[in-house]
Amino acid sequence: MKPQPAQNLLVAMHGKARVTIGLDAPETLRQCSDARGLTCPGCGGIVVLHAGTVRAHHFAHLPGAVCTLPASEAETEEHRAGKLLLGEWLRASLPDAEVLIEAFLPATGQRADLLAVLPDRRRIALEYQCAQLPAREWRRRHRQYREAGFQDLWILGGSRLITTTPETPGAPAVEGEKRQGRTVALRTTELERTLLADGAPLLFADSVGEQMPIGTLARFRPDPDAQAHRPQGQLVRRALLPLPFPFHLLDWPGRALSDAPALAPVAAPSHPNASPTASDFWVWQWLAQRYQVTPETLPAFFGLKLTGEEAFSCGSTAWQAAIYYRFIHRCIGDAWWLGESEAWARHYLPIARPVRLGRLRAALSDYQEALAAAGMLSLPMGYGRTNARILADLTTLPTPTDRAEVLRIVRYRRTLARENAASYNSR
Repeated sequence: MKPQPAQNLLVAMHGKARVTIGLDAPETLRQCSDARGLTCPGCGGIVVLHAGTVRAHHFAHLPGAVCTLPASEAETEEHRAGKLLLGEWLRASLPDAEVLIEAFLPATGQRADLLAVLPDRRRIALEYQCAQLPAREWRRRHRQYREAGFQDLWILGGSRLITTTPETPGAPAVEGEKRQGRTVALRTTELERTLLADGAPLLFADSVGEQMPIGTLARFRPDPDAQAHRPQGQLVRRALLPLPFPFHLLDWPGRALSDAPALAPVAAPSHPNASPTASDFWVWQWLAQRYQVTPETLPAFFGLKLTGEEAFSCGSTAWQAAIYYRFIHRCIGDAWWLGESEAWARHYLPIARPVRLGRLRAALSDYQEALAAAGMLSLPMGYGRTNARILADLTTLPTPTDRAEVLRIVRYRRTLARENAASYNSR
């Protein structure tokens, strides 16, 4: 494994025993550290105790050291307190399990915040995520856990729970509210949107009283028609320590796949430039399974006649619907980047052979203009189309889209762009 810059740790080894900040006596930890008797669980290098008044207490490698542990974000007081809180909960709810804080897992190359090994040898990895985490990185780590035989459960820090009715730190929860929940609008980042999109439970634990009383666990359940950027749903809060371990939440990947109805095969619409092969069929199957959309229930917006659409080997309705549902639907407020949709289309959508990238880019560029003309994108005029954002989707547009009007605006914008380019070149 490639050495990484030295990490700050909450756990160290004293001989064959694990010592943990917050669980073991500070005086004992200081004596072991001064005697250079503490080592890193990953690389075996000497670590020392840093227990000052500015940063959160942690173990650190000696200057210039490298470590085989995977890199992680800097330790914060919220993250440190959260791992200790969740460790206490695991020991109480799983008394027969071996509970480890900051467990290095060679099978995945990851360092789990907490690991519970049950008597039947099941292994449960808990991650307490306070910092930002890209969707791609979360999916990579989740996939590595499952492929290595670990069941993973992700709990977000209380500082990430931002709603339209913020909680007052330290205020006790009302009993009726704790039982039934209340409707809130949740402000989301890329990680929350990814968890919701993949069907994972959205849990928050407050370890320092940021948004809820210390030691409170909250679960957000979105409404069926919730928007991704600020979804509305029920927020239920409970005291964490008395709760039993939620084994049913570990099976969410299987439930997320089974939630999609087993629809009958759908017939792909005919397309003048593509023979009725499996290309349209599997695009429609993907739309049906992932978004419960069929040609009969699809909005009438799709199927626009655009420049370069012959670059696809499927019908225009199919590829336009696929890009819309992948990047626009329920993603209001997110950034839009044409290059991302092009990369996704080249990787996942059926492309005509031989590949003609110029025609493909022309089709996607025209479709981008159509989405902007319909009011779904804030697409600035000018070179690069930078700072584009998703303003609406077909469920939130104030009026139904008129395809003829959309194409008229696309032609107008295209003409205006050519005139601007000609004016610029004549200078």
